[in-house]
Amino acid sequence: MKNLILLVLLLLFFSCDSPGTKSELKSGNWLFELYVDNENRDLKIPFNVEVVSANELIIKNADERIEVKEISYKEDSVFIKMPVFGSEFKGKFFKNSITGDYYNYNKTKISPIPFIARFDEENRFSVSNPPTTQFSGNWKATFGSGERSSDAVGVFTQNKNLITGTFQTEVGDFRYLEGVVNGNRMQMSCFDGAHAFLFTATQTDGKLEGMFYSGDTWKQSWIAERTDNPVLGDMKKLTYIKSGFDKLSFSFPNDNGETISLDDEKFKNKVVIVQIFGTWCPNCMDETRYLVELYNKYNVKGLEIIGLDFETKNEFEYFKTRINRFRNDLNVPYELLLAGPANKTEAAKSLPMLNKIISYPTAIFIDRKGEIREIHTGFSGPGTGDNYDHYKKETRQLIEELLNE
Repeated sequence: MKNLILLVLLLLFFSCDSPGTKSELKSGNWLFELYVDNENRDLKIPFNVEVVSANELIIKNADERIEVKEISYKEDSVFIKMPVFGSEFKGKFFKNSITGDYYNYNKTKISPIPFIARFDEENRFSVSNPPTTQFSGNWKATFGSGERSSDAVGVFTQNKNLITGTFQTEVGDFRYLEGVVNGNRMQMSCFDGAHAFLFTATQTDGKLEGMFYSGDTWKQSWIAERTDNPVLGDMKKLTYIKSGFDKLSFSFPNDNGETISLDDEKFKNKVVIVQIFGTWCPNCMDETRYLVELYNKYNVKGLEIIGLDFETKNEFEYFKTRINRFRNDLNVPYELLLAGPANKTEAAKSLPMLNKIISYPTAIFIDRKGEIREIHTGFSGPGTGDNYDHYKKETRQLIEELLNE
């Protein structure tokens, strides 16, 4: 009901327009805005879109470029389906704008979020004042408070009013963020097909106080202070084999219904990376792109990879649909198996030899003898810059060492 009321208000906002006669996206720049608070229309998550043609567009977040080619039309409506995740925008044309709803099908409960898209607009946020402070650098951040708080490192680059960056945590990152600085206030956002994030903060005396919004279901306060030596937990020590177990073992089905196990002949005397992931997870998407690179380079030398998919719906037919999109959009050449539900407590039951499943993704590195050599909890993706380069260098060194043993 609240979404319906908000949609009516948005349509009234465009009451000077009449339904367009040309039901195709115009080539050029568009600004999309997700309205994530039914009671506060000023709270919205913006992101930039470049329409290349009526059948192709590019979503932009800082240095990230997401190509979208599943676009269809019906009369005065447009349907835009995101790659990998399959989430969708359903909208109606009103001259140089589109109004409608965004659907994230990866969630267990699908709640449409109203959106507006405007042609020939680029500014995510308005620029009204010159910056009075500098946000560039590293920030030790804390999200939430008390027992439910979590630590992160914010890494920002500011050029006059423009700002980009991300937050790095022990188990992943918030990918590509982009926004502006007005006076001492910062706003950054991103949309990648699964996550829609908005960060705001005010800087006073070298400290930040702000809010973090994720879609229309989550908001959390955060604080930060500058640091010259950002330190997070060691990703190699968070997940481990429990006492009483010496090896990883499992038997799960692939999308053809075939049961795959580490004991299969294909994996004997091979270096194996076991990837714990979900098709709904943007960090998993980033890691998968990197694992595909590794597989294509090292498979001929004896590297195999197995992806264990933990889904929001633990149903085989749902898994088949999701995994086919994931494989095709990311060109995944290795085995992908249905391992269980995405709930971490339930997922841990599928791999009882691990202390717990802390993060999607998690990568387990196994040598030719079948022994676990390292477990990487989380993934430092391309949005983290130097951290991503460092991760790739260390991982390549580990793989080459295991292959040469």
